[in-house]
Amino acid sequence: MTVEKKKTVKRVVGKAIVYFFLVLIAVILLFPYGFMLNRGLMSNERVLDAHMYYWTDGLHFINYVRAFSDGGYGMPLVNSLIVCLIVCVSTPLATLLASYAFARLEWIGKNTVFAVMMVTALLPSIVTQVPLYVLYNDMGLTNTLFPLFLPGLFFAGAMNVFLARQFLLGVPKELEESAKLDGANAFVRCFVICAPLCAPILIYLAVNAFIAAWGDYLTPSMYNNSTDAPFTLAYALYDMTSKETNSVHPEWIFAAATIMSVVPTVLFAVFQKYLIEGVQTAGLKG
Repeated sequence: MTVEKKKTVKRVVGKAIVYFFLVLIAVILLFPYGFMLNRGLMSNERVLDAHMYYWTDGLHFINYVRAFSDGGYGMPLVNSLIVCLIVCVSTPLATLLASYAFARLEWIGKNTVFAVMMVTALLPSIVTQVPLYVLYNDMGLTNTLFPLFLPGLFFAGAMNVFLARQFLLGVPKELEESAKLDGANAFVRCFVICAPLCAPILIYLAVNAFIAAWGDYLTPSMYNNSTDAPFTLAYALYDMTSKETNSVHPEWIFAAATIMSVVPTVLFAVFQKYLIEGVQTAGLKG
């Protein structure tokens, strides 16, 4: 065997070993998800059987319907969609306004305010939960959906503003000069000229805000302490697991959990191009 052939064999064997371990890791990571899908499609009798089955006895998609109609996950799903839709609109909007002020407008103390805002990114979010709870409780907003989306209406987060500001710094100012000469104010220039050019970063912010609100368990668990509170799906999956109706229908729990995981997966798959482009472009500009 020649030296070239030996190198080729070593290279092929090395790649085969690498791919083998990669496939093995993928199977290990995907097994819980496959198990959840199978259990969500099983019949009630098969799920409750003392023998552990790993494969479904049929495609019982009716489990998904019953999980949200009879299992009590229907209203939490609606609540989650309401919160997520509000957040995914308000977060890019608030971010665009704040980032435009920092990137385009000149006002006294701009750099100081920006520096103070960036310092807040170093604070763990958990340290603000107690004062926020006291504030919402005094305002009578606990056991409602307002604490879940109200912060996003006024402040979108320091890192979001930073990313959008970096993106705006890469947009040529000359594009706004003609509009400014025609009498366009800052709001017109922001929404008519800059907003379409900032579509990648705005979509990135909207999708991230939606996914974060969709999977948020901590916030509803802190502000909703009543059985009549409007729970979101993330919290309902935990809260309703021990209830009698769902304990005798585990397939409903797996069906609801599947929907819970499918939504962010689909969003990431659909907007993957914008998510990557938004971060890369924001990191390069400025």
